[in-house]
Amino acid sequence: MIECCSNWGGISAMSKIALLVTRDTSGLDSFSRKLGDLHGYQLLKVSSVMPEGLNHCEPVDFKQAREKLQNGEVSLLVANYFDPANVGRDFLSWKTALQAFDHEIADLIRSAAQMPHLTTVLGNPDLYALAAGYLEKDDGVFTASFRMEQACNALHAVSQFDASVAQYLEAQGGEVPDLDALSGLPRTVTFSWKRSHSLPGGETPRQKAGLYGSYANHFETVAGPEVDYRAVVDSSLAAHAIGEFEKTTALITQRGALMSVASSDDLETAIEHAIEATESDLAGATLAVNASMEGADIAKIDSIRFATFVAPSFINSETLEGIRLLESREGLGYEALQELRSVVGGVLIQDRNRSTVNPFSWRIPSANQPLVSDWETMIFGVRISRHLKSTSCLAVKGERIIAQASGLSHQRRFRQRLREDEKSLGDSILVFDEDIEDPDLLSEVKELGVTVVVHPGTASSREGELVDRANQLGLVLVTTGVSFTNF
Repeated sequence: MIECCSNWGGISAMSKIALLVTRDTSGLDSFSRKLGDLHGYQLLKVSSVMPEGLNHCEPVDFKQAREKLQNGEVSLLVANYFDPANVGRDFLSWKTALQAFDHEIADLIRSAAQMPHLTTVLGNPDLYALAAGYLEKDDGVFTASFRMEQACNALHAVSQFDASVAQYLEAQGGEVPDLDALSGLPRTVTFSWKRSHSLPGGETPRQKAGLYGSYANHFETVAGPEVDYRAVVDSSLAAHAIGEFEKTTALITQRGALMSVASSDDLETAIEHAIEATESDLAGATLAVNASMEGADIAKIDSIRFATFVAPSFINSETLEGIRLLESREGLGYEALQELRSVVGGVLIQDRNRSTVNPFSWRIPSANQPLVSDWETMIFGVRISRHLKSTSCLAVKGERIIAQASGLSHQRRFRQRLREDEKSLGDSILVFDEDIEDPDLLSEVKELGVTVVVHPGTASSREGELVDRANQLGLVLVTTGVSFTNF
């Protein structure tokens, strides 16, 4: 018999069985030996799932495992399964794939999670060290709060398992495969993200906000205050944009907008150029770099009052106070495959604009050709343009932004927005994210002293006129063949 405390604070040491049934066995040998040697657990493993290894565990089959679990004999279930989405790719027949899914493991997890007063459920190997710590601290038993938390995690996990199986059947189970589902747009979408942070506010202090998902797995706050709404939005934009560059690069974001970017051979110069390129008040902005950042470098620019610094790592930053330092745990440059937008009654999902920036596919229809030194700058500008809000125009020179105009209501308004920077635009390269339709716009470009104009040129009905005007003005006209329009 299993004895429980009245408040189910822990199961007594009279009967402690740990049942192991995992597809991911990383860390399990060491953890299971601690369970047996230090805490007196009787160890069982489902041999059909784990035929090799763990020889210190007694083998059982699924029928025996179910009976022991249903009879309340199992104190700890350690279980995880293969993702149905990955398993399904290995089979041509949906009927065969359905039989290969780990339904029996999911059923054991579901049953155990419905008895948190009797059984603790663990599925993530990352939790083994935490679980071992609880056992050492609390005389070989898990606390009620830990068991309840893991039971909830387990129920969420099996609900995702069921949803994944359903998505597979929706895509493959009909007479004709669902091509939209196979291309990444399933008939049904489910979300199951845990809240990682309760934020002090949203876009305004009056709005409540919470952060869900695995953001904390990518960024660690190593100094300063915890992240707020603005820091999450700006650091995410920075991480996506800076991934465009292998060269040392500094990038500034503010209020969800890309403010400035500069690349250089050294970090100090890149930061200096990025700051010089914007006339905006940078108080509260985020500075992201793709190289390790010294505390001394941060101290030099603290007077600008950046709210957040993002880098792969920080060196000698212990003396900095009140400055938020976000360290990327896996480097910078995350590239989501899809993006979501909240709409009335649901969400809108689309593939992210991930078209490769391939200068070998670009055309130069004008008589004038770019200089060899222009190519690096053109590539730099095109990479940045797809992270600006359309309609946009970007002036670049020597791998740094000279001026930008984004969110234009009409392309012809570019000059009005760039007027303050006209004196510095000489010999720069202008990058448009949409096709230039009006040849007169090239005349305005020439008046600014620009030498090269880059645009998609994907559907311009007046390319002949554009080429003629570019030749008359002595401009270089470059077409990328790819539109990077972005709301």
